[in-house]
Amino acid sequence: MNQLIIIVILALILVCLLLLGNKKSRYLPKIGHQRRITSSEAVLIKINKIIQQNHKPLPAVIAYLRKIDPLVFEELLLSSFQRQGYKIKRNQRYTGDGGIDGHVWVHGQMYLLQAKRYKNSIKAEHLEDFAQVIAKHQASGGFFIHTGTTLAKSKSVLQQHPEIKLLSGQKLVDFLRCL
Repeated sequence: MNQLIIIVILALILVCLLLLGNKKSRYLPKIGHQRRITSSEAVLIKINKIIQQNHKPLPAVIAYLRKIDPLVFEELLLSSFQRQGYKIKRNQRYTGDGGIDGHVWVHGQMYLLQAKRYKNSIKAEHLEDFAQVIAKHQASGGFFIHTGTTLAKSKSVLQQHPEIKLLSGQKLVDFLRCL
């Protein structure tokens, strides 16, 4: 009887070690991530209701996006890419991400994601920094997605860096129309 108990305990320990040592478990969203992913799905539903209820939904959608948690905004964008059939990779953590808020694969090519939930205009320096991050990670390009405004200096930087795809304003609203 004692031998049977020892065997059962050893088997349980072995199963626990296998589960904890599974490399895939490191890539699953953590509880905080999962909560924000779930929240982002609710936000997406709300945004699509706003779009359906308004003849010109741009101001209402942008105003709503500016009020949500910035981390939920990141997850919202990744979920939207995923809903549209793109492969994505979520970050393991939100801080210390090196300027990368996620990864998206378009036609087999890796693109980085930078999300900025702003009320004001984006800074040209942020675009220049993002271009350096794209080069450093040897990505095919990047999606710079924001809720602010894009001034002439930033537009000039974008012309110098065609690898950066800008999603803001009406393009952002159209992108989020994915239900």
